[in-house]
Amino acid sequence: MSKTTRLAAVAAAVVLAATPALAHPGHLAGAGFLDGAAHPLGGLDHLIAMVTVGVYGATIGGRAVLAVPGAFLAAMLAGGLFALTGGELPLVEPTIYASTVVLALLCVMPMSRNGLIGAAFAAAFGLFHGFAHGAEMPADAAALGYAAGFLTSTAGLHAAGIALGLALHRLVGRPEEDSQAA
Repeated sequence: MSKTTRLAAVAAAVVLAATPALAHPGHLAGAGFLDGAAHPLGGLDHLIAMVTVGVYGATIGGRAVLAVPGAFLAAMLAGGLFALTGGELPLVEPTIYASTVVLALLCVMPMSRNGLIGAAFAAAFGLFHGFAHGAEMPADAAALGYAAGFLTSTAGLHAAGIALGLALHRLVGRPEEDSQAA
């Protein structure tokens, strides 16, 4: 089995584990930093997308290791603020679900090894993830604390994805290494 095939199998397993709309199981009254930090951990689709953002950054390598997750976080914050101001965004949940599939596929597609493309995809999906969480933030939440907790937890999931991506690439190599070996 080639290295690319093994990496694709891992990506497929991650994608198949995702289910739509599981990142939004409900909110606690008076939510603050701790509730915001716990929220991303409560939904499988969010966990998968956030870890995969880190894996994708690690797959690209170089500056993208930080730029891809950074673009996601910045856009997630912008999306949350847009929702809090009453903005509207169509197809939020389908886009969040699609993000798990697209990000996993980008991890194994050799043509997606461009840091700017990676940051653009991450930012686009981050906007939708942020919008969903801003729109569903409890009305009586301490918005600043909740958002800080949410961003902190998401950054931690990105870091876990970076570590996983670097470990996977040490074990099975990068897809472009596989095509050069053939």
